[in-house]
Amino acid sequence: MNVKRKGSKGAGAVLLFVSIAVFITYAYFLLGTEWSMLILQFTALAAVTILLTVLGWIGYTMLTAPSEEEKQG
Repeated sequence: MNVKRKGSKGAGAVLLFVSIAVFITYAYFLLGTEWSMLILQFTALAAVTILLTVLGWIGYTMLTAPSEEEKQG
């Protein structure tokens, strides 16, 4: 499948530059200001939140998925 999407290169460029800008800003606040401990705490909180959300989503999906008996008849 060789489907060309309009704007995908432009969107890719925007994503690339935004991610670099966010990284530079994050590094500045982490290393160059007195806010470093707060930044680390928010980063840890975000990481744990994302991990537990994914685990909860997997658990919910497993809980609500039909069993093999329900699929067959």
